[in-house]
Amino acid sequence: MGREPAQGAPRSAVGGGAQREALTSIGALTARRNPAGCTCVHSRREGAPVAGTGVVSMDESITPRRFVEAFTYDIPKHWLPGNEVVSSLLNAYTVLVPANEAFYIRTLNACLPRITDESLRKRCQAFIRQEAQHGVAHKRYWDNLDAQGYAYRGFERIVDRAIFKTMDRWAPLWLRASLVSCVEHINAYLGYEFLSQAMLERADPRVKDLMEWHFAEEIEHRAVAFDLLQAISPSYPVRLAGAATTAALFYVLMTGLAVALLVQDGAFWRRATLRQAAAHLGSNHHMGRRTIGHLWDYLRPGFHPSQLGGDGLAAAVLARQATAHPPVVVAMAAKAE
Repeated sequence: MGREPAQGAPRSAVGGGAQREALTSIGALTARRNPAGCTCVHSRREGAPVAGTGVVSMDESITPRRFVEAFTYDIPKHWLPGNEVVSSLLNAYTVLVPANEAFYIRTLNACLPRITDESLRKRCQAFIRQEAQHGVAHKRYWDNLDAQGYAYRGFERIVDRAIFKTMDRWAPLWLRASLVSCVEHINAYLGYEFLSQAMLERADPRVKDLMEWHFAEEIEHRAVAFDLLQAISPSYPVRLAGAATTAALFYVLMTGLAVALLVQDGAFWRRATLRQAAAHLGSNHHMGRRTIGHLWDYLRPGFHPSQLGGDGLAAAVLARQATAHPPVVVAMAAKAE
């Protein structure tokens, strides 16, 4: 069982009344029903529509940031009090992030010579810089996992070499781009769900800051990889091939590692663990049903990531973290052309 966050720790800016305030702080919002029947929220912002959808997405102005908050070794193993399952799932996520992000970066760098649209090129370059910082920050958190006695580095190395490095060598670029497009949708909807449901409200504030920063930036750049795929290989079967491969890999790897971490804790067979899993997937967070819905959305022929919404949630998190004392994130200087 982890400890409660320290008194005076900043509370989430995305829950309750704060969420409503955040959603109205960056512009008038409209809600509509998409063809799959889910309510999507969009902000009316100045700028050009994304990919002909008529929707302006937050990722039109992507800001690379460094996560500068320090980690110390007193972070509890189960940093979300009373929920070993979600703590272990996101610990597994943080182990997989660096190799994943490096694969995204290599894929987008390989695609850049094929991009003729200058706006898309700049968005891809900003995306790459954001993803590089995600890998750096999550790898810093690994020191805490090491101090807690977890064995995971061998698993991470095998995944990187057997999957990502193998795909670099053998998978065609269109498939790699499709994989990145789908996993970025998964990252964005995870961010949307965790922020909109304030799932990390009671988490250790340091881990909460790391996860919410990452999730907010995933929402911010959620359309980049999809727009890139449409630019270089707009085939619907290509999207399906990437989705099938990505969904299988992502959930098997993340769930498998989370189970391994729970086994190392001796918590896997506890009834409380099963109740937590049931609550996360069903009665509380409904992540089983919501995951299926988000994946189904991605398979719709008319899908675009901007339909997910969440710009206000992301903006609130990033603004709060940038203005904290000391700051949690710092915007990076623009890269010279």
